[in-house]
Amino acid sequence: MLTLDTLISSAPDRLRRAGRVAGEGDRPVAGVWPADPGAVPARERGWRDVLAVLAEPSAPAAQDAEIRALAQAGAAALAVSEPAPQRILDAAGRHRLPVLLTDPETCTVPRLAQLLADLEAAAGRRLQDLLESAKQLSTAPETAAGVLHWLAGAVGGQAVLLAPHRPPPPLGGGLTLPADRVAELTDGRTQAATADVGEWNVRLYALGPVPPHDVLVVARARTAGWPQPVTEAVTMAELLLSSWLRMRAAADGERAPIRSSVLQMLMSGQVLAARRAAHPLGMSPEVLTADHARVYVVGGRAAHRDTLVSACHYHLGDAGLVVGCPVDDHQVIIVATPDAPTEALLRDLVSRRKGFRLGASRTAPLDGLADAHGEATRALAAAGSSPDRYAVFTPDIELVRLLPAAAAGRWAAALLAPLDGWPPARRAEWLDGMRLWLAYGPIGAARLAGFHRNTVRQRAEAVGEALGLDLGRLADRIRLDLALRISRLDLDATGSGRVPGFDELLADAAARRWAEEYLRRLDADLLPTVVTWIEAGQHTPGAAGRLGVHPKTVAARLRRAEAQVREPLISHPGAGGPTAQSANGVCGVHDLALAAHIAGALTL
Repeated sequence: MLTLDTLISSAPDRLRRAGRVAGEGDRPVAGVWPADPGAVPARERGWRDVLAVLAEPSAPAAQDAEIRALAQAGAAALAVSEPAPQRILDAAGRHRLPVLLTDPETCTVPRLAQLLADLEAAAGRRLQDLLESAKQLSTAPETAAGVLHWLAGAVGGQAVLLAPHRPPPPLGGGLTLPADRVAELTDGRTQAATADVGEWNVRLYALGPVPPHDVLVVARARTAGWPQPVTEAVTMAELLLSSWLRMRAAADGERAPIRSSVLQMLMSGQVLAARRAAHPLGMSPEVLTADHARVYVVGGRAAHRDTLVSACHYHLGDAGLVVGCPVDDHQVIIVATPDAPTEALLRDLVSRRKGFRLGASRTAPLDGLADAHGEATRALAAAGSSPDRYAVFTPDIELVRLLPAAAAGRWAAALLAPLDGWPPARRAEWLDGMRLWLAYGPIGAARLAGFHRNTVRQRAEAVGEALGLDLGRLADRIRLDLALRISRLDLDATGSGRVPGFDELLADAAARRWAEEYLRRLDADLLPTVVTWIEAGQHTPGAAGRLGVHPKTVAARLRRAEAQVREPLISHPGAGGPTAQSANGVCGVHDLALAAHIAGALTL
């Protein structure tokens, strides 16, 4: 380190030693401009740092060089007689050297020593306060408030942390943040930025392990500059908050499988098991103690799902169970009590983020969450065409409720009759699993039910073989789905009437009216596309080849169609959802195909 001796010897005309503590050797320099330019009597001892006195320079360049030399020598501070020349303050700011304002009439070396001691003590107290705030950090979002409060005091300005998908904390002094810069940092396109906003100079830093990042915002008056103590305070807080965000991400990752397991139990109707599993693991969402619940599904960007889960936890607390959808990487599932303020909170969350949608189910018994999840998924498809990107499931008159009750009951009972010899518990469990299989495909059903995909596949093969159905064919999947939906109505199938055939059952006048009403939702140019797509095995490139259009055109039309019929038709690319090769489509395809078959536009 540059010492006082070498400093003075390099500039003998500009600097001179004012004194030294006996026996202590060279210490960090305390610069003085000129607080006490006279010789310091030898008897004035007791001050801790070597003192260098600068004579008044004749040129600003010399002045800047001398202050730079003091800063490089490790000066604790620059003492300046009041009123301080602005050029001195500017030079000290450029070289990050703290300034002590002194009175020439009363300033002595002991007084300067006391000011330096006070400065060091204040710095020590600030560090102690920071350590105390750091001890309070936990995985809860609000625990960062202590560090941010410390940082705001250390910089003499404002400090906030912007979390993705959450409303920004309040800012004072008329400060508005540059939205474009914040978006670049959140998305990971840049790591740091600065901006002048009115009277403020704002510095922004992207924090967190992966995008979308939290953004640390530190604002300071434009005239104040960023001296070394201020930038060091920002660096310390930045390191602490980065470590805290990594800790939170790791904790969220550890809890995610637990929440997913509880959801799987609920989706399988195992309410008591879900309650028993959640309690010892420290999870106590209020919905687990309720009898009824609503299911919400938020759709958005797959890359944002983990932070979206975190944001939902932040908004809802213990009011709901929040889980990344096991079937679709673009979705988050929320289960909450009907009276919780979930809807308003989630609608506000969705409205502030482009590309997000929200679907909600009706109130359902807690052991009926699988059906409620299907409703929320259908509502999510309808939300795509809603101005506020939000929809609640509105029950249509279901086809199964319009069919002749006795004939429908006999038809469904006859199709499922080969399973009547199975033990009742096994039959009920396996058929519930088939409902998930038909709605979400083998991979989705395995993830929702918590089984291995091979287990789900083997059960589906066993059920299909027992019923004499080829479940690789859409027509046979639709027949099984229709039979399972009819069986849910508990119709009396004990009569002695004749069992109708599939087409005979659907030839009823009420079924034809249902089909006409269903297809009337579609724009005229969409029906040929969706029928061709179904005939092509729900294979978009194959349908595009038949229609002579680009596959993206077919995909865009299908997106329009699913919004109009208010049911999901196709999965997100790479979401692990249904595909023509690995899964069975989703239930929305079944209704659409049934309507087209009844209307004579498609043969099943």
